[in-house]
Amino acid sequence: MVYEMAEFETLATFVTHPDHHNLFRSKQLVRLWARTYPMIFDEDDLRIAESQSDMGYHFHEWLAAVLLYHTYGYFSLIEKYEFKAHKHKQRLLRDLLELNVVEFIHDHPEFGNVQCPDLLVYKPDHSDWFFCEVKGPTDRLREVQIQFFHKLMGLSGKDILLVEFIHLAKEYRAR
Repeated sequence: MVYEMAEFETLATFVTHPDHHNLFRSKQLVRLWARTYPMIFDEDDLRIAESQSDMGYHFHEWLAAVLLYHTYGYFSLIEKYEFKAHKHKQRLLRDLLELNVVEFIHDHPEFGNVQCPDLLVYKPDHSDWFFCEVKGPTDRLREVQIQFFHKLMGLSGKDILLVEFIHLAKEYRAR
């Protein structure tokens, strides 16, 4: 069963052009954004994106992190922050979240291999944070994600907000 995204509050809907996704696939945007935003993207992010960007992965998550930084001044931990191998992200996780939330993020067998929301968004001074799920134009939430997110919201006391992307309509694209 696929749930409607309306079940979660939408923080923002951004418009993107398919050419931007192609620049990310070519690794041009990956490298530019990694250099421009070292406060958001670390070496692990760069390594993962460079190894998978040609398949189209991670574009919307990276773009959301950049836009949330410019719009709200918040930093983001992108994807994979729940994995213990990412030491820098694990330190931030422990600084920002209560121990019971961190433990749930690390161990939630009742939800299988579902991962955390795409971004953990936080103020640079750590005074505020929230989870953010990023969805591209054709992405949908799965039932197990919804269930996991509800449990995570209950434990953390924080809503999970959505950032959605839509493609620029063809009639408005440069020819």
